[in-house]
Amino acid sequence: MKSIILAGGSGTRLWPLSRGTYPKQFVKFPGMEHSLFQMVYTRCLGLSKPEEIYVVSNASYESFLYTQIKELGIEVNPHTILLEPMAKNTLPAIYYGVKEIQKEGDDVVAVFPSDHLIRDPESFTSQIQKAIPQTENNIITFGITPSSPETAYGYIKQGKPFSDGAFMVDEFKEKPNLDLAEEYVQSGYLWNSGMFMFRTDLFSEQVRLHAPGVYEAFASGTVEESFQKTPRISIDYGVLEKTEQIAVLPLQIEWNDLGSFTAFDGEYDQYKDDHGNISFHDDLFIDASSNLVYSD
Repeated sequence: MKSIILAGGSGTRLWPLSRGTYPKQFVKFPGMEHSLFQMVYTRCLGLSKPEEIYVVSNASYESFLYTQIKELGIEVNPHTILLEPMAKNTLPAIYYGVKEIQKEGDDVVAVFPSDHLIRDPESFTSQIQKAIPQTENNIITFGITPSSPETAYGYIKQGKPFSDGAFMVDEFKEKPNLDLAEEYVQSGYLWNSGMFMFRTDLFSEQVRLHAPGVYEAFASGTVEESFQKTPRISIDYGVLEKTEQIAVLPLQIEWNDLGSFTAFDGEYDQYKDDHGNISFHDDLFIDASSNLVYSD
């Protein structure tokens, strides 16, 4: 199987730690040997060979990609580094990767964002592989069992049982307010992780049916011409919320997208003082509580 890593985001919710010139997926956070991008690349090595891992990213991040893959001891395959001439959201980025993969024939593909923190990669890989047989006639999206009501994530309503622990998708829900988030959690909804698996032929057909503007933009011409023509649209709006051929597999993993500074709270308990302050150096807190101090 092939893997696609989406590594073009700028992570602006973590500004100024994450910024356009140095986004969070390439930052090496305290206590972490590797960046989030390096972590997802390593997880993909449990699913695909290096030459089967495609990275779709902003052209301005090319040096980060080559440097950080080489730091893992992997020789970079230039044909697997797919640089977007302009950002057009997730569906064009994913379909760009799919079209490149299809040049060698159809295959099963797993798609992963590059900014997720997952603490047990072996368990994660095992659960992802479980979904491969389920891609025959459906797109598989991976849901996360919520640990708390969160307003920063979308949610997935599970439908009837599908196969081997998966369920058909009844509905996708946008990021809710706190009251709705609490209701979703109590009702057994899942967090929408932004991770997917599908067969390239099935996915291309769903793009043709539900996002014809994207399909036609990539039908001919250069990469730059395709991105100029394609509409700006997410995979959720473009395909997932429209297709009936979609199931969700709940993952039992510790998952965090480190999307905001509040997300650091549960990841750095070992750095907390008695008043809930998090510091990675010998900082002095006076009459302070629940603060995060981060400095280079």
